[in-house]
Amino acid sequence: MSALRLFYLILAVSASIHAITYNVTVPTEWWQTNVMYEIWIESFKDSDGNGKGDLNGIKSKLDHFVDMGVTCIWLPPIYETPMVDSGYDISNFIAVNSLYGTLDDFDALVTAAHKLGLKVIIDFVPNHTSDEHEWFVKAKQGIEPYYSYYVWNKGVYYGDYLSYPNNWLDAFNDGTVWEWVDEREAYYLHQFSVHEVDLNWRNPFVMTEMKNVLTFWLDRNVDGFRIDAVPYYVESSTLENETRSDKDVDSTNYFYLNHTQTKDQPENYPIVQEWKEHINNYTVSKGNDKVRFICTEGYSDIDYVMKWYDYGDDFPFNLNFIRDGDIANEAVLDTAEDIYGIYVKWLDNMPSGKTANWVLGNHDFSRIATRIGLYRTDGFHMSVLLMPGVFTMFNGDELGMTDTYLTWEETIDHFACSTTNTTYSLISRDPWRTPYQWDNTTSAGFSTNSTPFLKVNPNYLTVNLATEKEADFSHYKNIQQAIALRNTTVWREGTVDVELIEDQVVGIARQLDGEEPIVVLINWENSTVTVDLDNYFDGLPDELSLKIADIYSGLSAKIGDTYSKSSIELPEYGSMVLLGTTSA
Repeated sequence: MSALRLFYLILAVSASIHAITYNVTVPTEWWQTNVMYEIWIESFKDSDGNGKGDLNGIKSKLDHFVDMGVTCIWLPPIYETPMVDSGYDISNFIAVNSLYGTLDDFDALVTAAHKLGLKVIIDFVPNHTSDEHEWFVKAKQGIEPYYSYYVWNKGVYYGDYLSYPNNWLDAFNDGTVWEWVDEREAYYLHQFSVHEVDLNWRNPFVMTEMKNVLTFWLDRNVDGFRIDAVPYYVESSTLENETRSDKDVDSTNYFYLNHTQTKDQPENYPIVQEWKEHINNYTVSKGNDKVRFICTEGYSDIDYVMKWYDYGDDFPFNLNFIRDGDIANEAVLDTAEDIYGIYVKWLDNMPSGKTANWVLGNHDFSRIATRIGLYRTDGFHMSVLLMPGVFTMFNGDELGMTDTYLTWEETIDHFACSTTNTTYSLISRDPWRTPYQWDNTTSAGFSTNSTPFLKVNPNYLTVNLATEKEADFSHYKNIQQAIALRNTTVWREGTVDVELIEDQVVGIARQLDGEEPIVVLINWENSTVTVDLDNYFDGLPDELSLKIADIYSGLSAKIGDTYSKSSIELPEYGSMVLLGTTSA
């Protein structure tokens, strides 16, 4: 049981409250109060009219983050790449993708961001290289030490028939993880695309090379790294077959097997710890007090995820609002109980003294407004923003952007295009990677080019940043106000209590003696409900004032109104943020 969890059983004549209150790790470093914003570079802002986003485009829009209250921007892979897997197939770790700009452009972006008080972190992708990387080109020629940088196997003979070493499957549903190379008369291992060759993390030379990569970008003044795909670095040395899962899928599908030999191996954790130590040592060697952080991405069961905290990880991504534990299943967000359960699961399992993380969307899965509906989006964002810890936001979610329908002809996602015109939509990630909607001009202000790399969502005429900034109430303004509340003492230091109310409302209370409490209420159902907070939270003042309300609830006109804590009516799908008078 987490040391963060405090139980209060308050018995009184008039009421009995069974509240679960969690202490908060008081932030001492900048990253612990972070709103971290993921920029999908291709779709954010085009500076040169070629129809694709770039680094100079991001630099031209840095004021947007300052205005919203975002403190840190995160750039997915910026490296040189053949772009087989959206840039995650890296052919040079110390060069910038020419589609995005130059190394000088990157330096200028970091400098400009820092002048505005913004931090910049980048993706670190150490599981594999592109098959076009110089290391692998030399490895195929048998040149050491590069051959040993990768995982090779001669295969297994069954009589005269040469077969794969085992039944392992790659995560991109292409079948076996093993790919034959005639020059070497051996298979190489790839956990992802056949063009993404897994590095051999049992080889200390690989660690040395990748530490050099980290140093290169630290020299360019980055503020940290989001470390990609941490469950996959090391595979079982026994090469045992994996067992059949209970999923009704094709035998080449990744989820056909239980991945006990290729994922979440204990050897993964010390690898990340060594990178963190390298980053810390770098800072000491420079003789400054610059604070950098790392965070990790991995879709795994909660026990595996929480273990990262023990190995130098400042925080693992909390992806439970996107996938249900492992990557195989979508997160279930159908009821208030589902939402409540995900919050409590993380808080119950997080080690004492650590910083939480909350993620609603990213570049790999459907937008949150599409998954749960626009009418619930404001409340969901308010709740995660006012929970303690780091919130990670995908670009465009602050506007209520939704997935864009794209025809087979309009689809460019490599993996979708490798399927058919009847199945592509099940795989394509293009619908949530369409251009950011800045205004109602050509290509939504994303580009001067009227035909950008992906079609703009037709709703850009009304769903765009300019319109939402001018409106009295909007998704953007609600998120902006919620972020502003993170600057309060009660948000930084107050306890958090998450409650399931009347089986249809998620309630969150942030409280600290001597400070105005913050209460968030989200009605997840399509029926009006009246709640008595006395039955769920202890210590709230008798009256609470309405600070923020979702834009579809009809409550916006009541901003500033006072509510009795014992009788608060929430309309269907309505959500609100309430502030109290100073607690005794």
